[in-house]
Amino acid sequence: MDEIDHQYLLILGFDNARIIDPEKTLLLLRSTAAKAQVQLLKAKLIAGPEHLRFAARNALYSFRSKSPRSKSLAVEFLLYVSCQRQISKAIRLLGVEPTDRQVLLVALSESKEALQELERASGSLLGEADVGLVQIGSSQKLAEIQRSYGVSKREIEAARFEGENDSEVLKRLIVERSALLDVQD
Repeated sequence: MDEIDHQYLLILGFDNARIIDPEKTLLLLRSTAAKAQVQLLKAKLIAGPEHLRFAARNALYSFRSKSPRSKSLAVEFLLYVSCQRQISKAIRLLGVEPTDRQVLLVALSESKEALQELERASGSLLGEADVGLVQIGSSQKLAEIQRSYGVSKREIEAARFEGENDSEVLKRLIVERSALLDVQD
């Protein structure tokens, strides 16, 4: 569990999740930890824990010091992690559907205990945890993230530092796109 700007960040991956009704599941998870802001995301489109940490940091900053785009920190986080300005596009990109089996649960809270309770309850709702799901572990996942976020091979080559692999460059470019949401208005 990470701490970002006086909030705790919980990231849990679930492989082979069975979510028949994503909205209902999200409501159940949120009711388990009323003091937490909870999101469910498609694991296949997350470029590592750094992607989630920076999105959380930017969402917290936006929510506290500027005019946020949404009324909920969980939705603000979704906007930053998806690199989208519109909620509907963010949900379309990263929102969990009944066919999704690899799912990430991400939650922010000032209460470490609330997140620990959420972690305990999540197993019965989502299945067995898999810590490796957050990483870009395959060339297939790398290609899917690249396509979904509109990052070209040429862009990766142009942004590459010496010694960096495609995965590292892609993570950096997505974090940068997330941060640029603030200056694009």
